[in-house]
Amino acid sequence: MDNTLLKVHSEVDTLYQKMRGANGEELFAFKGMMNDDILGEILSRVEDALSEHESLMKLQRRINVIAVEILQNIFHHFEGVDSTTVSDPSHNIVMFLLSKGKESYYIIAGNYVPIETAEFLKEKIDSINNLSVEELKKRYRKVLSNGDFSEQGGAGLGIIDIARKSGQKLDYDFVTKDNRNSFFTIKVSVPV
Repeated sequence: MDNTLLKVHSEVDTLYQKMRGANGEELFAFKGMMNDDILGEILSRVEDALSEHESLMKLQRRINVIAVEILQNIFHHFEGVDSTTVSDPSHNIVMFLLSKGKESYYIIAGNYVPIETAEFLKEKIDSINNLSVEELKKRYRKVLSNGDFSEQGGAGLGIIDIARKSGQKLDYDFVTKDNRNSFFTIKVSVPV
């Protein structure tokens, strides 16, 4: 592994450790490679962790919907990561964390995305973060009724749904790792 890839791998490990230690009681954490089986296993573990810690079914469902959307977005956008780097384990890393603080649950996820996807996601998230609750509902209905889907997927429908279900602004970051890929992290808080 060359020095650039060692640095990237080290940065991802550092971010993962920082995520794990900063957001209350850890209920579930994962760092590794993503595939269909792992996606299903993560969702099952999230559901189990929530059933042990939260008695409110409505809150459990909201958190599950958000986790599913985030993981599906990771899986969808992960497929577009530059194929010359996918075989390198340092670019094949996905992170996911579910934790519980005093007033909120937190879902934090990270994965590599192509630069073009990073630009698309940033525009969508910024646009969604600038909407009021009522405007968010209208945007959601408009996207559903228009069937206005893009090459990147559901016209940001998943991101809109995450914002709607959490009732909070989405916290995110992109760190450009090379001229093809960025590491995308998203943090969603769900008030108790």
